[in-house]
Amino acid sequence: MNSPRVARIVVLLLAVFLSSASEPSCIAQIESATKDSTHEAELERIRAQRREFQAQQLITARPNSWIFNLADPPRIVWRDLQTVRDLGFEGPLRVRWFNAQFEEHPVPDEPGRWGAWIEGTAPNGTPLRRSLTFYSPPKNSFMFFAPEIKVSLPQVPGSAAVEIWREHEAELAQLSTNLLRQTFIDSPLSAVVMAGLAESKPLGRPARFVESVDVLNEDYHLALKLKLHGIQDQVRPLQPPRQRETPATVLHPGSPVKAGMRPDAKAKIDAVCRAWFDDTGEPFVTLVARRGVIITHEAFGKDENSLPINTEYRCWVGSITKTVTALLFSQFLDQGLVDLDDSLATVFPEYPLHDRHVPTFRQCFNHTSGLSGHGMAGGVRNPNLENIVLNAIDVNEPNARYAYTGTGFELAAKAMEIVTGKTAVRLYDEHLFQPLDFGDVPMGDASSGGEFTAWELGILAQWVANRGSYGDLEFISRQTFDRLLPEPLHLSEGGPVQEEGIGMHWERRLRPGAPPNSDRPEDRLFSLQTVRHGSFSGCIFVVDLDQQIVVVQARRRGGPRSGEWSARLFQTIAEAVANDEPATP
Repeated sequence: MNSPRVARIVVLLLAVFLSSASEPSCIAQIESATKDSTHEAELERIRAQRREFQAQQLITARPNSWIFNLADPPRIVWRDLQTVRDLGFEGPLRVRWFNAQFEEHPVPDEPGRWGAWIEGTAPNGTPLRRSLTFYSPPKNSFMFFAPEIKVSLPQVPGSAAVEIWREHEAELAQLSTNLLRQTFIDSPLSAVVMAGLAESKPLGRPARFVESVDVLNEDYHLALKLKLHGIQDQVRPLQPPRQRETPATVLHPGSPVKAGMRPDAKAKIDAVCRAWFDDTGEPFVTLVARRGVIITHEAFGKDENSLPINTEYRCWVGSITKTVTALLFSQFLDQGLVDLDDSLATVFPEYPLHDRHVPTFRQCFNHTSGLSGHGMAGGVRNPNLENIVLNAIDVNEPNARYAYTGTGFELAAKAMEIVTGKTAVRLYDEHLFQPLDFGDVPMGDASSGGEFTAWELGILAQWVANRGSYGDLEFISRQTFDRLLPEPLHLSEGGPVQEEGIGMHWERRLRPGAPPNSDRPEDRLFSLQTVRHGSFSGCIFVVDLDQQIVVVQARRRGGPRSGEWSARLFQTIAEAVANDEPATP
């Protein structure tokens, strides 16, 4: 029982003792509150069961059969059949086999990629859909063998245990090699790798991230899903960015005077950054710009091999990925392919229409979808994510409360795939990264899986500062951009008023010595129109829309005293502003 309900019941009990005239009414209210509490407890029990079912896995009945001989095709079973049954799954599972050309066969009967499309009914009565990759090699074909692994043991003086390990170093190396071979053969990833390599053509260069076997596998399963849902002819293209008549601001070198910064701005910002690394030992790259003029773009510190990093240092940016996903989604808004207040059921064919348990896109982005977790079941890279969520949709409660989560972003990215018929990795690459001339950006899940350099983060931040444009390209209109800005939430359970945007929050950092919770503009380090997004990895993404200030930092770990040092950095930047005149991009 949560604290608000406890408080409500206590108040009602007091009312019984204080007013005999209202006793029947109070007793009825107490009974109602008790029923509510009982109902909530039962709902939570069912939620736990649904979550457990969502985590159940399908495997092969025999080991080492993800790569199989045609004479001995694999059989697919639940890893934990008893638990699945206890959770209410009554079966059966129906397995349909599709070759690389999406042609259905009763059983696999030719070499190459095979997709297994598994169908059933989940305990909540919704359709269950899972898809897996298998591979059957041609006769006498070359197969992958794991390389020999060398074992490097740590230097720990005086440790007898380490000495014993070192005496058995050859055995440990052989064990590691054998484990890699065994794991590869008995892993679904082995089929994904072998099928992808068999279908790939020589490039004459290292493959880019969008050319990886994982992305090829996701392309296959998305196309198969569209075919089996009968919607492959309903996809609509996302158009490329529009050409601007007048170029928007881009990051470029220039004088502090042109940027509206003090002459010593770079020296002071860099000094803080050097002291930050000296104190914590965590390397990073910082980029600060105003009005597009780069004030500093420098690398600070050394990596784990004691080598100085450079400005190309690529880092996992954690939840700043949410902002990137929002910027991609904003193009769908701008082109009318979806609307923020559309239900997910308008895109996902198996979701029930007009069902209160199904969130809207807005709720997915502002953390009121009712969903939870980050990277659930692999996030957007899982071809069946939206179905896994559907298998627990009956206990979902959108707009009841604010709960920070990445699952809504993953579902929004899955919806973008369905709308366009292109996998999310390709959409990021074709509609953000290539137009903005980025490097080879690895993308994991849609809520926290991106890896960027500070330069790339800086360009995205300037895109935000320009309200949807960069250079000659207009990705979205200024009117569409305004729809991304944080606004008050209106939750059914009430509570403190919060503001949340589409992949961004307000940055309301106070100046040192300012009264707590002050709303006065003069007490803020930056203008009231400053947006940001945080990151578990400690990366920074802050944009002052009024003053046209961009502050980004790429780092792989936050490190000790990160809050103290980031506050000092922001204060130094704010003090380096020579004037407060806003500039129009």
